[in-house]
Amino acid sequence: MGTGGGRFAIVTQRRRTGGIRIIDGKVNLHLDPGPGALVYSIEQGLDPRKITGVLVSHAHPDHANDSSVLLEAMTGGALKRRGFLACARSVTQGNDSVDAVVSRYHKGLPGNVFELSPGDTVSVGGLEIRAVKAIHYDPDTIGFRLKLPNGETLGYTSDTEFFEGAGKPYRGVDVLILCSMRPRGAPLKWHMSIDDAIKILEEAKPKEAFLTHFGMRMLVETSPENEAKYVEKVTGIPTKAARDNMRVKIERKHGLTEFFQG
Repeated sequence: MGTGGGRFAIVTQRRRTGGIRIIDGKVNLHLDPGPGALVYSIEQGLDPRKITGVLVSHAHPDHANDSSVLLEAMTGGALKRRGFLACARSVTQGNDSVDAVVSRYHKGLPGNVFELSPGDTVSVGGLEIRAVKAIHYDPDTIGFRLKLPNGETLGYTSDTEFFEGAGKPYRGVDVLILCSMRPRGAPLKWHMSIDDAIKILEEAKPKEAFLTHFGMRMLVETSPENEAKYVEKVTGIPTKAARDNMRVKIERKHGLTEFFQG
C-alpha cells in the first residue's frame, strides 16, 4: 500500500512503501508488500486475512519486507494452508546478490508456492500469472502480467532498467503499472526513469498507465504529476501518477476490478 520506492523513501516514508492490493471478485492479491503493507492494509480497511495470494517481484526490502507477515495473515495465523505465493526465485531461495526473504517455515504456509522465472505462466483460482523479464541488481527480478477472472489484464514492471523488448510482454494490457523511480534526464542503472517508461509504453501500448514507486529525486526535484502529464503528451496513452491512498476502479464489459495504493 504505497507509491514510494528505494531506500530513502523507505526510511523517510515520504511516500508509503506497502505495495498494491488488487481485488477482483474472490481474487484478493497483495503485490510487492514492502514496509508498511500490513499496517497500511488495516488502516485502509483491507483485512489482510482475506488475501488469497501474495506476489513478490524480487527480494529487496521495498518490495518484499512484509511478505512473511502477510503469509501468516492469509493462512489464519499459520493455522490453515490456503492461498498462494507467486514470486521470483530469489524471494524463497536467495542468490549470489541477495538472501531469501521468505523463510522455509513461511514458504510452507500457503497452499501453493510458485517460484517463477521470466516466461513462466501459472493459473490459480481463475487467475493467470505470467512472469516477465526485468533487469535489476537482484538478477532473479520479474515483472508480472495478470489476467484476472473478469477478463481484465494488468501489467506491473517492477524495478527494471530499459532493454530492447521490455514492453513487448505487456502489449495491449488494460492497465500497465510502471515502477518509475527517476524523473526525466536522471537515469540510474538497474532502475526505470521517465525516459525509459516512455519507451516501454510506446512498445506496450496499454489502454491506460500508472506511474508509481517514486524515489526521492522524483519527489523533491519535480513531481510525479508533472512527469505523468509529460508521458501522456509524448505517448498519447492516458497516464496518471499514483498517490498514496489511491483507489482505482477498472470497469470493462467483463466486470469490475479494483486496485489500491494506500
